[in-house]
Amino acid sequence: MEKLLYFDYAALIVDIVLLFCIILRRMVHGKMNRIFLFVVCTSTFTCAMDIIAVQYDNSGMYYLTEKMIFHSAYLTMRAFTSFFLLNYIIALTDTWFRFEKSMIKRTAIYLPVLILLAMIIANFFAGNMFYIDSNGTYTRGSSFIALYIVSAYYALYGFSKIFRERRMLDTGKTISLYAGFMIIVVAAIVQLIFPRVLVDMFSSSISTLFIFMMVQRPEENIDGETGLLRLGTYDNDINRSFHNKKPETIIMIKITNADTINNMLGYRDNVKFKRALSDQIIKKLKSEKISADVYCIGPGDFRIKLERRFRKHAPPLAEYFNNKWKQPFEYKGISVNVLACICIVNIPDEIDNKSSLILLGDMIGSIHSGNVITASELKNRIDNNVVRDMDMIIETAIAEDRFEVYYQPIYSLKEKRFNSAEALLRLKDKKYGFVSPELFIPAAEKTGSIHKIGNIVMETVCRFIGSDEFSGLGIDYLEVNLSPVQCLENDLAPNIIDTMERNKVLPEQINLEITETAADELQSTIIENISTLHNAGVAFSLDDFGTGYSNMTRIASLPFRMIKLDRSFVALKDNPNYSIVLENLVKMIKSLNMKIVVEGVENEDAVYKFTELGCEFIQGYYYSRPLPKNEFISFIRSHAK
Repeated sequence: MEKLLYFDYAALIVDIVLLFCIILRRMVHGKMNRIFLFVVCTSTFTCAMDIIAVQYDNSGMYYLTEKMIFHSAYLTMRAFTSFFLLNYIIALTDTWFRFEKSMIKRTAIYLPVLILLAMIIANFFAGNMFYIDSNGTYTRGSSFIALYIVSAYYALYGFSKIFRERRMLDTGKTISLYAGFMIIVVAAIVQLIFPRVLVDMFSSSISTLFIFMMVQRPEENIDGETGLLRLGTYDNDINRSFHNKKPETIIMIKITNADTINNMLGYRDNVKFKRALSDQIIKKLKSEKISADVYCIGPGDFRIKLERRFRKHAPPLAEYFNNKWKQPFEYKGISVNVLACICIVNIPDEIDNKSSLILLGDMIGSIHSGNVITASELKNRIDNNVVRDMDMIIETAIAEDRFEVYYQPIYSLKEKRFNSAEALLRLKDKKYGFVSPELFIPAAEKTGSIHKIGNIVMETVCRFIGSDEFSGLGIDYLEVNLSPVQCLENDLAPNIIDTMERNKVLPEQINLEITETAADELQSTIIENISTLHNAGVAFSLDDFGTGYSNMTRIASLPFRMIKLDRSFVALKDNPNYSIVLENLVKMIKSLNMKIVVEGVENEDAVYKFTELGCEFIQGYYYSRPLPKNEFISFIRSHAK
């Protein structure tokens, strides 16, 4: 009985179209694109081998050698299809470096496919996988089921990997990956039961198409002008790197005269000029055989991300581009001078969070020395200059409304939803970019401008709470920080109450946070402010608990609804006395009828630990970084039940 090849022909067409799309859209740069290209090529070759093998089967002629070769080639490539798809999942979650460190994990990945390859080779002599009988008919052997077992193993491994790393993937990607695996599994079962219906390769091609449209998403991930990865992809990749604590090196390149070049060349020629610069980067990486992800994140802004094994190549690469672009760039008879600032950053050694990395990237254009600089050198220069100009920076920010309030979601373990968020102040200066609150808050407290800044924050938060956008989010309240200097302000309480009333904000929708420093003062003004606000129905939290000397007698005397454990408690998990101290601390806080918010949580182990201890709320990068208002609204809506 002849096998039906219609599905195989359809699969081959899908794979070939995908290959053309990948090549035409220049989706060949970057680790993810290369692995995906490998998956598609493997699927195409596997499908071709299957078609040729079945054509020989359907011919009715003997062709022993040809049938053995092409069926063996099909089985080999089919085994690698599942293997490479799992590799793609691991690369998507950016966790390959963990496998490089663990022999057990590497064995779990490579051993099944190696065993299957050994069985296919042995089949030439034993005929256990398949054999050609005396009539020239292809017949499956007793060991053929091994192909399905290995495929099922990689599918289950992929399923579990997606589930464990689901928080690093958006919902659309997660669903698409699950759907892709389900299609493959269902098709494998169908073909196992009905060998004549060849749907196996068609399912693989459809799954690959799903990934192309929903996960690779060239229109979102590839910059159309340069062919490099774009800002959104850089943002996601950096998030994963910090989440996984993955050692990497980033070469930051900023063309400081990009706007001048654009005005000189015009839009069309400027696009070609940027493409030429991008091609130079890619060409150099290829010539040095360096695997790297290259991004174009803005006009004249490039990033080259190298994994740890290529870290030693970063300095010579940076020097190469620095020297090359010092020479005039001849383009269409025009001599174009490129002013490039280049900085090398090692993460997480020099920079351990995304916000600081973004700040560093914003700042490299403000310091042009003509030499390649390191993150440490740049940070020292930035800090010195920012500290020197801080008073002017704050005055300008107040005058030009350059402060922005971000919101970090807080997750309720009991209600299993995001029920609140902390309002966090951000300042982006025209010259210095994002300025750390650790720098401008103390300076503002020293000069007294913290009172104006506090009013700006409270007005912004209350205006948000009173808006229609907020009412549909299901957020119970927002937390607002009060500095110790603010707490000493005579008119603090009436000003806050007036701001709430003007914006129609209910007292239970605001939670004020004060630090241990302010709580420890207990001056009459502070006590009066806290009492007035508490009597008006406003709740209080003690922020950064554990960063200083905690006077529990004084803390117990104040109307705190919640205690926020400082991130240092999360970092202490490897200390042998950690569990004893933490368990007793939690019991003590609960005995005071206060709830606990754990700050700085970045991984699932910490979530589990504090859940077991009975803590009520979790705040940290594990769930979300601080977000601008519009992104915060989108985030909460996307996670609503």
